[in-house]
Amino acid sequence: VLMAHVAVCNVRQILGGLAATALSRSFFPRLIHSSCFSRGMVSIGNHVLRDEEVKGAVFDVDGTLLDTMPLFLPSWVVAGALPEFQLHCPEDDFYACAGKPLSDIVRFLHMKQKGVQPTDEYIASFLKAKLEAHEKIQAERPHPPPIDCVVKLAREFLSRGVPMAIATSGLKELVVPHLQHGGVLDLVSPEHMVFASDVKQGKPHPEIYLEAARRIGVDPRDCRAFEDGESGLQSAWAAGMHVIDVTYMEGYPAPEALLKAKEVQVKERSWLQ
Repeated sequence: VLMAHVAVCNVRQILGGLAATALSRSFFPRLIHSSCFSRGMVSIGNHVLRDEEVKGAVFDVDGTLLDTMPLFLPSWVVAGALPEFQLHCPEDDFYACAGKPLSDIVRFLHMKQKGVQPTDEYIASFLKAKLEAHEKIQAERPHPPPIDCVVKLAREFLSRGVPMAIATSGLKELVVPHLQHGGVLDLVSPEHMVFASDVKQGKPHPEIYLEAARRIGVDPRDCRAFEDGESGLQSAWAAGMHVIDVTYMEGYPAPEALLKAKEVQVKERSWLQ
């Protein structure tokens, strides 16, 4: 059963060390603004599908199917250190921005550090330098590995014949090779891959998830979405899907900076009303 592969939430991480046994089940959903179910599936919001009700599955890529986040951070640091940009990318901010379009991350960092919005030319130049830095770094490092606990779920959907799509803020020229080297390119057909460049509005806007549902011919409310980043969770939720936060799954590679960012995001989750 698909839901059996997802671990019960790590309550100690969320509470910062409070004893899990002191927390009642009635309080837990309110604490993380989500619903926790007996088989360990952590859902965001109140729209929940039973396994047999799922007619489509949509997966994010970076931080969901593939453990790309540690690979991407260094290129942000390298590009930001160039004198023409002088833009810092602390690890905490990096994970807090997970899932956002790259241009929006540049805007966020620039506004936070300089107090003004960057020009379109600045953003384009920065992202060009970031891509060049990433290509150099990747040439010296292996491709990102798959996140096995999530890929296992995707392969079960595939074996059941459930239509699948991906909805990613990543660049196609990076995502496709990563999927191929990770051994998961076969999960989704090319026409069911939706990239940031395919939509007018990126995450947290729901357009990318609505487009993914359209491409597989499934009503969004009949889809289960798998995400790691706050903007992606919000995007899939706004699209009307049953949303799963994969970062609580057993075996998920969660660095300390991600856990810190997640704790803050959960407390400030005003969009989930």
